[in-house]
Amino acid sequence: MIDVIPAEVHAKAAPEMNKTGATPTVPPVEKLTPAPQPEPVKAAPPAQKGGVFPLLLGGLLAGVIGFVVATFAGPQSDTTLSEQLAAQSSRITALEQRLTAVPQVDLSGIEAAQAEFTTQLAEITERVVALEERPVGSGVSQAAGEGVADEIDALRAQIAEMTDAARTELAEARAQAASIEENAAAAARNAAARAALARVQTGLESGAPIGAALGDLEEALGESAPDALIAVQDGVPTLASLQDQFPEVARAALATARSEGVSGEETTGLGAFMRNQFDVRSTTPQEGDSADAVLSRAEAAVRTGRLSDALAEISALPEVARAEMSEWLGLAETRANAIAAVDILSTSLSDN
Repeated sequence: MIDVIPAEVHAKAAPEMNKTGATPTVPPVEKLTPAPQPEPVKAAPPAQKGGVFPLLLGGLLAGVIGFVVATFAGPQSDTTLSEQLAAQSSRITALEQRLTAVPQVDLSGIEAAQAEFTTQLAEITERVVALEERPVGSGVSQAAGEGVADEIDALRAQIAEMTDAARTELAEARAQAASIEENAAAAARNAAARAALARVQTGLESGAPIGAALGDLEEALGESAPDALIAVQDGVPTLASLQDQFPEVARAALATARSEGVSGEETTGLGAFMRNQFDVRSTTPQEGDSADAVLSRAEAAVRTGRLSDALAEISALPEVARAEMSEWLGLAETRANAIAAVDILSTSLSDN
């Protein structure tokens, strides 16, 4: 048996065949034995380096990245203001519809009754004049003359009675018409005032100027707007901005109280040292009279929009801590006063 002839042998024999034209004699070929294939060498696993420290370092970096993302990521969109603006717009539309639907006073019935009375009075007056002008010596008997006189007196009494009744009825009709007109005008003014007040409330929520709305409100009320609203006619600090600013202001106030030794907290020991070094501050409401507890309750009130309650809490802080918050307190008091003025006006318009 002969193994497959290698390609090299065919390549050498082909030229000789071409030259002689005869089939070349193939020399005997030794049986080739395939060479043994070397076993594949398994790659050694890569050596681990560094031990546990790289894992700890990676975990720390992941935590820092997560904290940065959570801190600086933009807040989710808040639809509260847009919903409030939509509600205020609906209220304004409803008030404007009520304003256009104020009924007109109809005096046509009174005018018709007055015209009929005038006609009747003119007819009676003509009869009286005709009787008075009747000649005395025209052959009329004394009894007939007395009858004419009695008729004249009766007609005059009827005229007087009708005149008094007409005057009374006309006076009552005029009073009723005046009352209707006054009520209609008051309803129109109230509706206009409510519409203007709704615009003021919308401006307070968004921080936009409210001067034009205040002008309409004063015209509808017939009096000047409250001073607290006039003071913010160019714009008022929004609740969202006050909420965003409070944590930083509270930290500064608490740090000042601690540095001045008036925070009402323990000043010795490891806990006090760590608290002062790292500016530790409570972010949930705490009981007690310490500056930290007071600020924690004030922050909870600010987060829920209760500025008046927050200001009442802050009033219990030491003077140095309040001085550190003076700018924020001024803005918060301005907004709280404006909101209180709007609430008073809204209650007054609801009662009318």
